Amino acid sequence: MADITLERTKDIQGQGFPFPEHTKESRRSRQTRVVYQHIILIASTLILLTASVIVSQQPSANAANPGNGNACSWYTVHAGDTLSGIAWSNHTTISVLAQVNAIANVNLIFTGQRLCIPYHVGSSSGSGSSGGTLTSSGVLPSGIVRWYAYNALQWSTQSQVVAMIHQVATRYRLPANLLLAIAWQESGWTQHVIARDGGIGVMQLMPYTAMGINTGTGIRRDPYKLWDNLNLGATYLSWLWAGFHGNLVDIISAYNEGGWAVTHRGIFNWRYVNNVLYLMRIFH
Repeated sequence: MADITLERTKDIQGQGFPFPEHTKESRRSRQTRVVYQHIILIASTLILLTASVIVSQQPSANAANPGNGNACSWYTVHAGDTLSGIAWSNHTTISVLAQVNAIANVNLIFTGQRLCIPYHVGSSSGSGSSGGTLTSSGVLPSGIVRWYAYNALQWSTQSQVVAMIHQVATRYRLPANLLLAIAWQESGWTQHVIARDGGIGVMQLMPYTAMGINTGTGIRRDPYKLWDNLNLGATYLSWLWAGFHGNLVDIISAYNEGGWAVTHRGIFNWRYVNNVLYLMRIFH
């Protein structure tokens, strides 16, 4: 994990919203922006806080057959997805997904289609090795994200992480260097890691945060899997981007401290903010 000590960026708190101070029109505009910011942050906070009690139900089987001793972790196909990409990100194979989901043409999947990603039911000593090995799911059928589920962790290389971050940044219209910097600061681009506090993978998502995002989007993603982890982190960043109107300092701080804390108490972890800003300048 990156641990870069930097001097506090000069006048960094001054970045963001340079509103004029001497006209009624500017004051009204600023008040409108503040109200909008609070609405976005309150909505995001409510989604995250209610995650432990509002969980999505397991979808119908849709004729999927995960096989004896296996269960389904469900994935919703998005625009631009390919079966090979879904298989790779879940450490399985195209043939396994095609067989389980009764897909006759592996080159033909549809946006919104629900795919069963099979995983072994019960304990497993594996940690997500390569090939077609199926790791356990980090998400229970109830939608609850497991804590410290080491047998659900997917392994990856840094080059794989970087390639996927660029894809995710394009999908969510976020600066790639922002995602790269936060991912490095959080985990050193390492998916197969769980922090002492329970943070999972590249984006170091807490289980309750992942559940809140799943509830808010209606998509069940598994933070123990690389592709899902990056999509969860990017979703959260996109919410913060909207809530703070693209103000990088506030967005970065809110990812670390929480949006409510930044809005009501200000920024107190300047070391984290300055590290990420520095990393953004050197990553592409």
